[in-house]
Amino acid sequence: MTEASLASPPPRRRQFLLLFMCLLVIGAGNSMLLAVAPPLVRQLGLSDSSVGWIFSLSALLWVFTSPYWGRLSDRTGRKPIIALGLAAYCVSMASFGVVVMLGLNNVISGLGLFISLMLARAIFGAFGSASSPPSQAYIADRTTRMERTEQLAGLTAAFAMGQAFGPAICAALAAWVGLVFPIWLIAALAALAAFSVWRFLPENTPPKTERPKRGDFREQMALARDPRLSAYLIYGFGLSVVAGVTVQVFGLFTMDRLGVSGENGAELTAAGFMVNALALLATQMALLPRIKLTPRGLMAWGAGLCALGVAIQIAAPSLGALLVSQAIQGLGAGLARSGFSGGASVAVRPDEQGSAAGLVVSVNGAGFIFSPIVGGVAYETLGMNVPLFITVALLLGMLFFSIRSRRLRNVNVIEQPPSEPTTPS
Repeated sequence: MTEASLASPPPRRRQFLLLFMCLLVIGAGNSMLLAVAPPLVRQLGLSDSSVGWIFSLSALLWVFTSPYWGRLSDRTGRKPIIALGLAAYCVSMASFGVVVMLGLNNVISGLGLFISLMLARAIFGAFGSASSPPSQAYIADRTTRMERTEQLAGLTAAFAMGQAFGPAICAALAAWVGLVFPIWLIAALAALAAFSVWRFLPENTPPKTERPKRGDFREQMALARDPRLSAYLIYGFGLSVVAGVTVQVFGLFTMDRLGVSGENGAELTAAGFMVNALALLATQMALLPRIKLTPRGLMAWGAGLCALGVAIQIAAPSLGALLVSQAIQGLGAGLARSGFSGGASVAVRPDEQGSAAGLVVSVNGAGFIFSPIVGGVAYETLGMNVPLFITVALLLGMLFFSIRSRRLRNVNVIEQPPSEPTTPS
């Protein structure tokens, strides 16, 4: 795709805004679900560790299906795959809400309830994962290499904004109409988002100029081992484990540290998620365009700040200290995610964008496969601080890796701007 074809800021801005709004729905829904899950599982009579296990099958499916959806979007276009993913997210959330209602009314319980919740969430992992890889590739198709890290950070900010306002809405709705209504609301918004993408997102040109190579699984796994990309995927996997553990543990940690439960526990957990997401959003919308760090620098600073935030959480004696820890973790996550996803996109060719985006999204979910063990099981059996100590150690390892990895050193240089600068979109 030529620079001239990219230089149409107003249409691009509208297209990216539509994607932003649709992915915001997913971010809001996920944060709502994570906020209500800890008090819900206790009300339903399930163990604390079941919070992580409910999400684990979805994460496993996400890992294997995301690359497929990325490859498929290379052949069919981005728009239909994005719409499919949003529609599946609607079905997953609606199914989850139905199962919760059945559990609260004692229609199903115990193992049957647990498996039903896991399967409802698994719909998102298998088919809802279709939305993210083609969304990233849609933007990569229509931006220059100089713009890409910043624009992809803007897309990631959609999740952050959803995560910021989702918990606030969840807390208000939970106190007013109960813990289940927010789940129904997100299902309805996801249906609207799917329709909006299908009806209004333009895709009048092919996603790229080069004809893709045959996108089979073996070829994509070869790309995952490619020195240009593999270091980013290793870092992204570590970041995913950290996210899975901290998200799963925070609600339980907050309720136990502050001695609350039920709707009150959901409200305080939502406050923490909101502060985290607002910090991440401010980082990506206000800080990133000004600091102009390379992907490698963003990854190093991000890991270090996340480690500091988790360390503060371990010692936090009050809600205020917990909110400070979440703010610092949000700041670090905003830097780390942008460096990881932007660097991975810059590292590959235009005809590899869909496959690379699929791999990036895949490793983003991979950590949630292991978080039930590192987070939930360790929390129940070894103590509430043990998962956080493990997380700090992992983040310090990621900091060292981002500083020392030679593969990152080989691909972290962003090309110089063109002689005639492109108008920002």
